[in-house]
Amino acid sequence: MIIKIPLRFVTVFGCLLASTNAAADHPTVAFGSESAGVINTISAEPIPQGKWGVGVRTEIIDNKSFSGEQLEGFAAQGLEGVHSIDEITNTSIAIAYGASNDLTMSARLPYIERTNIREGELEGGVPEAHGHGDSSGIGDLLLLGQYRFFQNNNIDTSFLLGVKAPTGETGVEDDDGVRFETEFQPGTGSWDFLVGAATAKKAGKVGFHTNILYNITTEGSQSTEIGDALSYNLALSYLLNSDERDGLKWDLLLEFNGETRRKNTISGDSEINSGGTIVYLSPGIKVSYKKALGGFLSIGLPIIEDQNGTQTDIDIRIVAGISLAL
Repeated sequence: MIIKIPLRFVTVFGCLLASTNAAADHPTVAFGSESAGVINTISAEPIPQGKWGVGVRTEIIDNKSFSGEQLEGFAAQGLEGVHSIDEITNTSIAIAYGASNDLTMSARLPYIERTNIREGELEGGVPEAHGHGDSSGIGDLLLLGQYRFFQNNNIDTSFLLGVKAPTGETGVEDDDGVRFETEFQPGTGSWDFLVGAATAKKAGKVGFHTNILYNITTEGSQSTEIGDALSYNLALSYLLNSDERDGLKWDLLLEFNGETRRKNTISGDSEINSGGTIVYLSPGIKVSYKKALGGFLSIGLPIIEDQNGTQTDIDIRIVAGISLAL
């Protein structure tokens, strides 16, 4: 028998990489809930039938950007195309609806900004670090369906199925009026598909959550296909305090968030400096008020970075947001 569970939001987090490529240069394939519970890991618990959830979420990825001298050095070695981005910010709005006690439908629309995009190039045989400026705009719409097919002994297991629609901007130009390559655009111009599963276990104040999600990409704008991505997440939550009098609930979290992505291809040719694996250790905290208003903060520290070719490393990832249950 299905029992009623506390309200949770299971909404899509944008732009994965799902809308972009290498882990160091784009937002991740993490999707997560936006109320009490986990942050970057997808919880297996749907929201109750007839309930709505809305939220705003921001992800900031701060890169260890290459210096101008480094980019010039790469170009002198024949490694043209090596690029550097100082920071990526992905701010998204999301909505989720409990179609039944076991089925949650959700959507997320991101706005993506990349600052100080630079590349090492040869100009007349002379290496230089070419600054392209910033890229920003509306990203691709992400839709996710979550169906819980098993519940027993405080264990929930759900199937995940989603799609990314090519609604994002693909014609943003750099400071010289030249169209950015697809990997730097807010949208990819491609239809992508998501499939995966999530499971959760509760034991008193402790919760265990895990999910796996595969992102199947297709060719999009400028004959570019961003590589397929596999995301895998593990989270431990602990109910720190719950005061029934004032309605406040606090959760401490510790997550491992990983992603492995294949290389990009342009007109069928593989890009050497794209794709790879990154895993974050992400402590976080969430607070909710009367199961209606919530806020969260997660700090992601990269503990594994195994990227293909020459790419910038990541310094830190910050995820924060607010949510409202209706």
